[in-house]
Amino acid sequence: MIPRARVQIQDPEIHLESIYTPLPVAFRLDVLPFIFIYTTLCILFLSRPDCETILTILTSLMVFTHALAFLITEWSVDVKAWMHYSYLSFIHLGPRYLNSTQICAKVTNARAGSPKQIVPLQFPFLDTMTAKQEHEEIEESVKDSATITFNYQQVKCCAHNVEVNTLLWRLFKGEKVGSEKDHSCCFRRLEFPDHNELQSYVQSTGYSSDKLLASAKSKWEDNDFTIPMPTFTELLKEQLVAPFFVFQFFCMLLWCLDEYVYYSLMTLAMLVVFECTVVKQRQRNMEMMHQMRHAPHHCLVYRSKKWQQIWSTEIVPGDLCSLDASNVSNLGVKKKDSSDESMDVLVPCDLLLLSGSCIVNESMLSGESVPLRKESLQLDADEKGSEKLDIDDTSGSKHRKHVVFGGTRVLQITHDDATFKHVPSPPNRGCVAYVLRTGFGTTKGSLMRTILYSSQRVTANNVEAMFFIAFLLIFALTAAGYVLSQGLQDQTRSRFKLLLHCVMIITSVVPPELPMELSLAVTTSLLALIKHQIFCTEPFRIPFAGRIDVFCFDKTGTLTSDDFTMLGVTGLPSKAKLEGACDDQIQLQHLQELDLITAENLPMESVLILAGCQSLVELHGEVTGDPIEKIALESVGWSLNAKHELLVQPEYHSRLHDSVKFMSIVHRYSFSSELKRMSTVAVVEYTNRDGKQSSRPKSTELFLLCKGAPEALESLYASKPASYECVYRHYASRGCRVLALGYRMLNTDGRVDYKNTKLSRAEAEKDLIFAGFLVLHCPLKKDTKRTIRELLQSKHEVVILTGDNVLTAIDVAGQIGIHAEKKPLILTRKKKKSALLEWRSAEQHNLETESDIRHSFDLDRLADLASQYHLCLTGDGITAFYQSELEPSKSERAYDEEQKAMESFMQILEKVSIHCSVFARTSPIQKKQVIMALNRSGKGTAMCGDGTNDVGALKQAHVGISIVSAPKLERAYRKVADAVQTSTIQHRMDRIQLENESSQVVRLGDASIASPFTSKSSSIRVTRQLVRQGRCTLVTTIQMYKILGINCLVTAYYLSALFSRGVKSGDQQITISGFGIALFFLFLSRSRSAKKLCNERPPRGVFTPIVILSILGQFVIHLSCLLGALAVAEPYLDPDDPSMHPDGKFAPSVINSIMFIVSTVMQLNTFVANYRGAPFMESFWKHKLLSYASMVCYALLGMLLFEIFPPLNELFELVPLPDSEVRGQVLRVLLGDTAMTLFFETMLLQLGKRLSH
Repeated sequence: MIPRARVQIQDPEIHLESIYTPLPVAFRLDVLPFIFIYTTLCILFLSRPDCETILTILTSLMVFTHALAFLITEWSVDVKAWMHYSYLSFIHLGPRYLNSTQICAKVTNARAGSPKQIVPLQFPFLDTMTAKQEHEEIEESVKDSATITFNYQQVKCCAHNVEVNTLLWRLFKGEKVGSEKDHSCCFRRLEFPDHNELQSYVQSTGYSSDKLLASAKSKWEDNDFTIPMPTFTELLKEQLVAPFFVFQFFCMLLWCLDEYVYYSLMTLAMLVVFECTVVKQRQRNMEMMHQMRHAPHHCLVYRSKKWQQIWSTEIVPGDLCSLDASNVSNLGVKKKDSSDESMDVLVPCDLLLLSGSCIVNESMLSGESVPLRKESLQLDADEKGSEKLDIDDTSGSKHRKHVVFGGTRVLQITHDDATFKHVPSPPNRGCVAYVLRTGFGTTKGSLMRTILYSSQRVTANNVEAMFFIAFLLIFALTAAGYVLSQGLQDQTRSRFKLLLHCVMIITSVVPPELPMELSLAVTTSLLALIKHQIFCTEPFRIPFAGRIDVFCFDKTGTLTSDDFTMLGVTGLPSKAKLEGACDDQIQLQHLQELDLITAENLPMESVLILAGCQSLVELHGEVTGDPIEKIALESVGWSLNAKHELLVQPEYHSRLHDSVKFMSIVHRYSFSSELKRMSTVAVVEYTNRDGKQSSRPKSTELFLLCKGAPEALESLYASKPASYECVYRHYASRGCRVLALGYRMLNTDGRVDYKNTKLSRAEAEKDLIFAGFLVLHCPLKKDTKRTIRELLQSKHEVVILTGDNVLTAIDVAGQIGIHAEKKPLILTRKKKKSALLEWRSAEQHNLETESDIRHSFDLDRLADLASQYHLCLTGDGITAFYQSELEPSKSERAYDEEQKAMESFMQILEKVSIHCSVFARTSPIQKKQVIMALNRSGKGTAMCGDGTNDVGALKQAHVGISIVSAPKLERAYRKVADAVQTSTIQHRMDRIQLENESSQVVRLGDASIASPFTSKSSSIRVTRQLVRQGRCTLVTTIQMYKILGINCLVTAYYLSALFSRGVKSGDQQITISGFGIALFFLFLSRSRSAKKLCNERPPRGVFTPIVILSILGQFVIHLSCLLGALAVAEPYLDPDDPSMHPDGKFAPSVINSIMFIVSTVMQLNTFVANYRGAPFMESFWKHKLLSYASMVCYALLGMLLFEIFPPLNELFELVPLPDSEVRGQVLRVLLGDTAMTLFFETMLLQLGKRLSH
């Protein structure tokens, strides 16, 4: 019995629904049944000539059904799988079966907007079976390829069941294998060596043989981005078989059958031109993506025990390569005949540094232009060899500091042979690095896949559109039913024409402009955002910005500026008692008497910490890095050594210039968002007063220098001041950034030998000596208050979500107006490490006083408490929730029980988070959990932060806005804005040129892996612009639905009224009318957003009571006026007129002329009345195109009514009305419709405003 396997997949995004094998063409369900049907019809045609009419109708119906069956397979993957494939419950693993049978899988992606696909399963080893090689060579080179794979959206998935792969290999070699059970074939994404044990990397020697290399190449393929580049014809075919276009083409055929040739051709041409435009845009997008690939370049890799040069596309995971120092001079090597910076040589793949260090710019991925230091991986007490590599996409990932990601630009390299001795030093003196991931498996590849597949068709909510059309279809069926019942009573009427008219009425509810207009609305918004330097990779999220309820802001670098001012250091032993406990009054007295010590008067140890505990780098004569570290270094009068970045030395004017020669940083414990601190190990070399090196045994000393959050360092001190908490809380509560400083002597015997000591971080960062609190003034950005004030006035909730101190966050919240009138309460543990929680006042947070305000933690009383106090939640409080639900007996929990506990934790966090407006000392994971909790509560969330520490929260929010720094672009905008002395024309030309340069395409440097929206401005005013544009897009989409819906309902009943009386519309009439409506929709999509935010909220969608009531109310008004117009025109209906016969040809008549004018005015009224205007977009009169066009059309229709210019009436196929009395009656109907429509919509808007308040 041949072994067989059932298929499943383990992946958070990709879902494998089922497997199939293709049916032969003759046995497909869209072929085989129709062969029998067509054969039967042919026999009937030959044997029953008397039933020719019925058979003709049946044949036409079958041809239509066959075409529909064929097209449905193009529209629906599920239907295609049902018609074209045979379902398989398992896979036979026999080589002959696999070689002769094509097997496919139906795969989908959990990401919004991702389509299902049927992808073939691939068996890489089958091609090798027929290779003319020795059996042993085949066995060694292709053993790893004995698996099953498939590719979906550039993601390769492989069967990861060892038992199945072993069976495949044994069967491949020709062994006879029997099996009585079904195996499980589990697919997972192609694994890269990016989670191995650390010792496997530091002991790696590259690929030692060609056979191992061939196996790796077979598994991972080329290091390149294979982006599909379909031709114009292929893309156009895909667009033309789309369901909407096919439906409209069918409708145009119906109109042609009813002798409306001009209208049909015009509409068809409009649709084809639009689809061609979409195709060209898709081609441009793909070409842009293709340009992001970057040209291959040469690089050095260590293979077969020697360094050799290969192309970057030939690199495979597991290679050892050299980051060449020559490739980074002048920010990269330019390709021949290129001057564009985008042609720089970039890192070709994700690399793990094994020797040396480098400075990189990751702006291509995160948008952040601040250079980052990458250090080589070294095994020590902290980096144990058995530990797994952790580089997941979170800021808490432990080993990301060792990884140079593909697509980044290397700015500086430091060569070090001593750190990696398993291979010879590279001939180009570069840094040795281990290749972790290549191609689309890299971080850059993930971003490119997001841009390529997130939204190939830029449009609005298609699901909502389908429901809306179904809603309109009910009314159209009613109108068509009325015409059908009336027509069946007339025995002389052509049944074909009757059915044709009924179908035309039904299809009129699906306007041909719908997809075009919805697409234009979103495209216009994209262009508007790009002009504000906001780049979007997921356009479908733009309307979400109009539904935001809660704005969450990171504090540091988002609300506050990076322009820190060092106020000094406080809390030193000379200013506070180190021993003995103080009561509350004494602590507060010390707090009032403390003074800040300026940089000039600091003790040496504090100066050494400020100068040496940093990760700054010097690039092209400029110091770059953390703004706090830069200002601290400048304030104490030290500088980086120009030749060696790990050396810092006091400048000439520094107080320590005569006592310290230099300080050398020998090791860094990088900043960790989880630990909330960083440390360095530094060697300090002293000098004598005369400047000569000292001959004393302690001429050099080894220090552990540490800084971090006061709460994080509190437990690390050997002793601390009794007023420790009072001191830092005093300045934190005034909005200052407070960092605790500490140090420790590591060589008490005077010897400096840290590299051989290899202390773990925990061992090094203990028994610290307190060296004071660094106090920095962190001002708000200049437009923070104004932006937050506008958001609050527009009825948005504003939340601070930060990793900073809770008192600092509360002070900032008060400055920007978040619950400034309420007393803050902080959720605190009753005792340290206790699971019991209580709300305590911010003034005495963590301190015991009699005046302290306390409230027990009770979920049922949160709403009452929030109405009286400003509630604040810390990361410690979230941890307490987590521990109470998941910590007890966690190791003994089953998976289901753990999921239930996690659900219970999220329920508690949800109930608490909706009442809190400050979340402080939160880790990146906790930030993400807070956003998830707010989402669960039904609120629309927006997260605004940087693209490094807030990745999880930014991705989890409905609208994630990554604020990145683009100094050059901001300076360019300021230069244009400040050019007040130049002429107005020149000023406008400069701004237009700047906007054109910045809005050509969204490149990798513009998009961010962190969030769907990326702003190149460091100001949070982008949130205001995004909300305004989101509201404008949302309202524009809704008003398009309303206009289309009302016009379609009016058209349906207008046609039913005419068809039931034998009256038709002229071909020229509906052609001109259709062209005018298309223009009006184009003008409508060009609406600009309002300049100010308002406190009124737009409807969240079409299916809201106000929108539905508006559509139905206006329809009733139009229907009443339509019936009134019919009453005016009906006396002039001549039954004996040949053109009045239902099957007769069109001829202008009084009833046709009146109904055309009335229906056109109704459609125009629909545009005017439903244009929302202020407060979400520019007002009607400021929208020049729409308002001027409306006035021109009103005047034109007035001219047609009163026959002021007869040739114009002839162009519109209108006849003169009988007399002035009829004109007056028609005019009263038109004025009544206009007045009632405008009045009804105005009253409804006022009602909506009252309900929203």
